[in-house]
Order: sequence, then C-alpha cells, then structure tokens
Amino acid sequence: MKEVDQVLNALRMGVIPGTSIDNFIVGRDQEKHELDNFMSSVEQGEGRVKFIRGAYGSGKTFMMKYLTEKALDQGFIVANVPIHSGFGFSKLDGVYGNIMNHLLIRTDEETSTNFEMIFEKWLEGLKSSGDARKASQNIYSVIKALSDYNSSFSSVLLIYIRALIGRDYELSTIAAAWIKGDKNMAYQLKRKLNVKGSVDGDNALDILSGFVKMIHLLGYKGLIITFDEAELIMQQRVDTRLKAYANIRQLMDSAGAGFLDHAGFVFAGTDDFFEDEEKGLRSYMALYQRIGSSMESPLSITNVRQPILQIQALRQEDYEKLANKLVALHSKRYAYDYMVNAMHIANLAKLEASKIVGVNAITVRIFLKKVLELLDLMLDNPDLPIFNAIKVSNNG
Repeated sequence: MKEVDQVLNALRMGVIPGTSIDNFIVGRDQEKHELDNFMSSVEQGEGRVKFIRGAYGSGKTFMMKYLTEKALDQGFIVANVPIHSGFGFSKLDGVYGNIMNHLLIRTDEETSTNFEMIFEKWLEGLKSSGDARKASQNIYSVIKALSDYNSSFSSVLLIYIRALIGRDYELSTIAAAWIKGDKNMAYQLKRKLNVKGSVDGDNALDILSGFVKMIHLLGYKGLIITFDEAELIMQQRVDTRLKAYANIRQLMDSAGAGFLDHAGFVFAGTDDFFEDEEKGLRSYMALYQRIGSSMESPLSITNVRQPILQIQALRQEDYEKLANKLVALHSKRYAYDYMVNAMHIANLAKLEASKIVGVNAITVRIFLKKVLELLDLMLDNPDLPIFNAIKVSNNG
C-alpha cells in the first residue's frame, strides 16, 4: 500500500505523483500520440523542439511526466530542468550545466540520477565482452567521433574514461566536474586535465551536441530535455528575458539545422507565456514568428504537429473517468463496503470547485484535489445526506 499512499498524498497536495502517472491522463490520446511521435523522430536522429501550452493545473506537468517516464522506459536519457530565479535560460552555459546536473537514466527498472552511471554501465558491457582489444577500439572510436564537436570535450572525456578504468577517483571526479560545466573548479584542479578553458556561452551547444552524440554511440536512444513552468522567464529583467528567448530561438534553429541530432527539447508554459505582448514570447518576434502560426489555427481546431501542443479542456466523460480511477485507488487503500457513483462525485467535485475558482477555471489539479477531498470526507462521515447520491450499496 506504500505506493498507493504516495500517490494519494501527492494528489492531496496538488503534486504530480511519482508513479502511476498514466492512470491520471485521460482525454489526451491525441497529445500522447504526438509526444510518442516526438520521441520516435528524436530516436531516428532528428533534433526537435516542442512547446506544451495550457492554463495552470490543466495537465501540462502530467504530460511532461508522461513523456519522462515513457522516454526512460524506451532507453532515452532524460533531463528535467527546473526554471527558477537562479536559472532562467539567459546563458547557454548555464543551460548546459543544468541539463548535465539533472540527468536521469533507467537501469533495471530503477531511475538513477548518477552521472557516472551512464559510463559505468557502458564500460561494464565492454568488460563483459572479454575482448580487451575490441573494447579499447570501441572507446577510441567514440572519442574520435567527438573530436569534431569540441577537442577539449573529447580530451577530458578520454581522461575521465581512463580514470574510471584505472579507479583514479580523484581524477575522474575532476574530469566529470569539467564535463558537467562546473564553474567553480579551481585552477590547480583544471591543470590536471591539461585543457584550456571550460564550458562557456560560445561552446556550450557544441559540447551539448557532442554529449548527445556520445550517449547515442553508447547505445541510448537520445536525450530528452524538459523545461516546466517556462512562464517564470517572464519574471526576469527585460534584458535577461530577451536573452532567454534568443537562446530558445537558437535551440530551435540548431535543432532544425541538424546540429542537435537525437536531442528533444520540450517547454511547458501557461497561456500568458505565449500571448503576453510585453513579457511573453510575443515580445520577441524572432522566436514568436517561428511558432506563432500554431497559436492561431484558422479552423479553430488543434494541430498537434505544430511546435505548440495545446492542452484542451476536458470533457464531462473525461472528468468521470478521472473520478472513477481515483475512486478505485481510494477504495483499494481504505476498503470501504460501498461503491461510489463516479458521475455523481465528478459533478459534485466540479460544483464545489466552481465555488472557489469559477466554472471556467476548473483544472485537472483542482478537480483531483476536490474529488479526493470528498472521498476522504465521505470515508469519515458516511452518513451525511450530501453523500447519499454518491454511495451505492454493494448489495445493489
């Protein structure tokens, strides 16, 4: 029951649960299919940039979580990068560093955040082959393939791999810090790597492209990078904000030009992020013009293949499906001796939620919280008249 408790407690707090995420994505078949196509195109070698648009609580984070779990299951490396006051996309080396420090891989059905695990898994595979010469050739072929991207990156990577093999943990730690874009590395430590410079705004995309090439050579499908709550960029100073939009535009251009093969970038933001003319994407026309056409469909229908994936409002039947899934989970946990009418509790939850936010502002997050609140109240107060229409006796 531990996993069930974790899911229920997360939903009570309005937080996306870490497991069972697909249970709470309903009415999104078209969106899920498009994200599956997005991953497929990245796996086949494209560089892609996608935007997910929707109101607060509409289900954007659910979709991002779906993408993360599906990508990990399929053999991608994933980076879920949070946008916050200390990081707002205005510096490409900062973008690179945040990506490298939020890497996720799946090993034996477990998710690891250990950067070193990417290489250790590969080296273990080479050792298990029993052919030292072939293993050495494999390593050098990877290094040679990366030298075209950035010579310092390929040199430090070779030092890192040799240090791992030789169990020189001090040197491997120093090399890993350089690869991850550590800005606080002391000069005397950097000297041990025998390289000049570090990851900066001028070479960050070159090195990121090399890293993606490397993980693909190691057997991964590619790299999926998500940036949730992109609207937080709007809170930055105008110069910083415009630099952030310029960097997003550069990512789109680089991906479209075939420079970031096997890399997929996904940004999720509210309507204001896309529509606000003073602080949103409309304030930077060089970026807006690249994605603006997908904001204004002439037929008032959704084209999921456009850069922006619009999260649509749920239908009544979707709310009932959501309620039914939550009822099943709640009933499993507390084993009550009555059944719950999903339609009635969905309607009551929407009614109660509308008193707080209005009918047109009910979101998936608010709805789930309200359904769970009603189920908890009914569990503790089963005889209240308000619950008579919701409860159905197991005897009919």
